Amino acid sequence: MKSVFVLAFVSLFSLLYTTTLLASDVEERRADASQFYAEGKFKKAHKIYFSLAKSGDHYSQNKISQMYAAGKGVGVDLAEAYAWSVLAAESGVEGMTEKSDMLLQKTADKAKAEKRAAKLERRYSKQALKDKAAKKKRFKANHAMGGCTGSKLGCS
Repeated sequence: MKSVFVLAFVSLFSLLYTTTLLASDVEERRADASQFYAEGKFKKAHKIYFSLAKSGDHYSQNKISQMYAAGKGVGVDLAEAYAWSVLAAESGVEGMTEKSDMLLQKTADKAKAEKRAAKLERRYSKQALKDKAAKKKRFKANHAMGGCTGSKLGCS
């Protein structure tokens, strides 16, 4: 019983410490990307922003949208710009929804843009990332307690 409490404490401490590290890491990586962007090194900036955008960083999702719309570091792709702007709009920042609507109106193939946005939402929306983290947590918990043998039998 004591080992369960120790394991729970260590897990909680690790989670809190990791979250703090992740937040500072995001800020550092975002600063690096901003520096590359300011220097005109758009491909390097895009690579970092893209990585952050996939992890749910709304600021980076917005920057990726802007880069696709302007063709900075990537080719101009208004459908892709629209799709990333839809994710960035989850942040609740005023004007983001209107920006998405404007990009959609400028897009030649609106169906393609909406399909791409739906795909990104399934993979990188707040809810999709929460679901993925919960699934990963359940998987780790099953393996940590020896409750899963690798087969689907006995694993939840």
